Amino acid sequence: MRTRSVLFYDPANGKPNAISSEFLAAGYHCRHASTRTEALQIVESQRPDAVVVFIDRCGEDGYSFCRLVRQQLNLRRMALIMVSSQCSEEDIIRGYEAGADDYVSSLKGPRELVARVGAVIRRISDFDPAKIKVKDIEIDLDQQQVRKSGKPLDLTYIQFKLLYLLASRRDKTFSREEILDRVWGRNVCVTSRTVDVHVKRLREKLGEHKYPSRYIQTVHGTGYRFMQ
Repeated sequence: MRTRSVLFYDPANGKPNAISSEFLAAGYHCRHASTRTEALQIVESQRPDAVVVFIDRCGEDGYSFCRLVRQQLNLRRMALIMVSSQCSEEDIIRGYEAGADDYVSSLKGPRELVARVGAVIRRISDFDPAKIKVKDIEIDLDQQQVRKSGKPLDLTYIQFKLLYLLASRRDKTFSREEILDRVWGRNVCVTSRTVDVHVKRLREKLGEHKYPSRYIQTVHGTGYRFMQ
C-alpha cells in the first residue's frame, strides 16, 4: 500500500510536533510549512494526499491558499482540512466555500484529526468516474469544471461537490443528512437547511428559477435526486 502524505500549514509550528507524531505513527509521511508560499511550493512539487490548514494562525493567507489550490492549481483529489477554534455557521460555510473538504472546529486530540483526514481521503477516492455527461450537463471531476450546453458554469466548490454527488448516483435519492455527510463531512455544525439553500443556489446556476426543476428533483419527505 502506498504511503499517504500530509502537509501541515501552520505559521506557529513549522516543525514536527505532537500532531505530526500521531500521523507518523499512523504511517503518514509528514511535511510542514509556515508560510503560504512554502505551502504552495510543497503542494505543487509533491502533491500530498492531504493538507491540514490551521486557519486561526494562517488567517486570510489560509483562505487564499485553499482558493488557489482549488481554482488555480485544480487539485481536486487532494484533501483540504481546516482546523479552527471558530465554529459559527458563517465561519464554517466560508471555509467550505474556500475549498475545504472538512472543517474541524472542536478537536479533542491528534487521533481524531488523523481519523478525519483519513475519512476525507477515502471519501475523495470514492468519487468515480472522473467525468459525467447527463442531459446537457458535462462534469469533469479532476478539473472541477461543469458545462451546460457547452458553456462553462461558475460554481463554488460546495456547489460542484453537491452536483457531482447527485449526478453520479442518479439511481439514488439522498436524504439531507446523507448530503451533509458526503459533501460537508461529519461533525460539521451546519443544519439540513444549509442543504436546501445550496440546492436552491445550484438550481439557479443551472438556469432554473421556478418549480419544477429539470435537473434536481425534490423528493418530499426524503431529500433530493438528480432526474434521469
